Amino acid sequence: MQIEDADYIVIGGGASGAVVANRLSEDGAHRVVLLEAGDPADGFMNKMPSGGLTRMNKPDADWMYKTEPDPSLGGREMVWNAGKMLGGSSGINGMVYIRGDRRDYDQWANELGCAGWTWNEVFPYFLRSENWQGAPSQSHGTHGPLAVSEPRMSHPLAETFIDACEQFGLRRVPDYCAGDVDGAFKNYTTQLNGQRWSTARAFLDEAGKRANLRIVTGALVDKVVVKNGRATAVVAIVNGEQVTVCARREIIVSGGALHSPAILLRSGIGPAAELGKHGIAVVRDLPEVGQNLQEHVSFPSTFEVDVPTWNNLFGKVSLAREFLKYVFARKGLMTMIPVEAMAYLRTNPDLAFPDVKLSLGLMMFDLAKGGPANIPGMAIFQNVAKPKSRGEIRLHSANPADKPLIAPQLVGHPDDLASMVAGAKMVREIFAQPALAKHVKRQVSPDPMPQTDAEWEQAIKSRSSIGFHPVATCRMGGDEASVVDPRLRVRGIEGLRVIDASIMPVMPAANTNAPSIMVGEKGAAMILEDARVPA
Repeated sequence: MQIEDADYIVIGGGASGAVVANRLSEDGAHRVVLLEAGDPADGFMNKMPSGGLTRMNKPDADWMYKTEPDPSLGGREMVWNAGKMLGGSSGINGMVYIRGDRRDYDQWANELGCAGWTWNEVFPYFLRSENWQGAPSQSHGTHGPLAVSEPRMSHPLAETFIDACEQFGLRRVPDYCAGDVDGAFKNYTTQLNGQRWSTARAFLDEAGKRANLRIVTGALVDKVVVKNGRATAVVAIVNGEQVTVCARREIIVSGGALHSPAILLRSGIGPAAELGKHGIAVVRDLPEVGQNLQEHVSFPSTFEVDVPTWNNLFGKVSLAREFLKYVFARKGLMTMIPVEAMAYLRTNPDLAFPDVKLSLGLMMFDLAKGGPANIPGMAIFQNVAKPKSRGEIRLHSANPADKPLIAPQLVGHPDDLASMVAGAKMVREIFAQPALAKHVKRQVSPDPMPQTDAEWEQAIKSRSSIGFHPVATCRMGGDEASVVDPRLRVRGIEGLRVIDASIMPVMPAANTNAPSIMVGEKGAAMILEDARVPA
């Protein structure tokens, strides 16, 4: 297979890479090649909101990474899901649109040396992406390709949950997209007219028609070729054939927090000792490549309620009716989002920022059944908002077909475990507030109900999973030890940048789809700015 040389090569067509490929090819002046390991995302199931969720744990659409045993969770192994298609995880995620708090980005800039990344400096890039479907607002953009809207299907108990949070003492946040998540609110979603609006739909459907953008799917990238300190080409496997594509200007790695460090490592960029284990020649000794892995540990609490929830729509007749409702009106169950409301709380009143993040779903799963429960219920998924625990990404081998080695520590830091224990108790208090108490028949899980802190710790370690938000494995910073500088250039290598969630120095207190899209927007803008500056 022959792929023509390009000005820019983008590796990965996910939340960030799709944005970068779009923006770099926008003016027609540059030839751009986008290499994506997965398939296109143009089928009916990709467009139906709930259809994307059903593709999780399907090997043609989900990387389904298997982790190493996590010592912080009693040695449990887990599957870490990630979208394997154009649009990446935005094709299978819960479609929640949340940017985080202004203090997240001010911390990046003011405490971690990431000049240019304050809230005021990143806010325009959130607006640039957005095509807001609601009432006019200074917090939302209306000219971007990414559709953001209120959910078409919303359960009344989502509003009841916010009432209970207010009774508990939390603020009702009027518009969490303004950089304030300190309280409770209902979520917005990346949908347009009842269809999932992944980054493939938003940034590649139309852009893919440009003569100067070539999108190659089924392209598993092996490595970046570096000559005389400059990235010059990408080696990939396409349809079983090794292909080399040369870049005249820059190569952008946008494989996500799990794949981007692996690509750098196979390219000889990373800890020398790790490279030596796999016989990879050291191009640049960067010890932090693959380090600093952060993820939202997720602990569920479920409650049976006295009013119908989405569980009541999963009978055969109901599902058929809801499917037809979607086909003919783009409404109903098939447009639901799994998290309808969120809340942030402090487990210690002296904390400057909330340490626990809550996500409310109006459906309860039966683990023994392996599907929705037969009774009406709701679930709260609890995370540490900004985890202190750190894992790492390494290689199983130098073979690109071998998935990265993921060594997590989801609650490896004692402060994270303490926050989870205190947060789980506070969840029970929120559901005991008058607004919710009149509907709650019983708490279903955890079961048995912990009675001591030690029992809560054990429940959290045995029942927690991931939040689907890995970040920070190619950390950005102002210090020389960081993997990329604040303009996302890999330190010591010319013509090579990383632009995706892996560059986030610390986890924003948010789901990571919208922040990753912002990183793509800002990263692409910096590339184009630098291209205009004479060398």
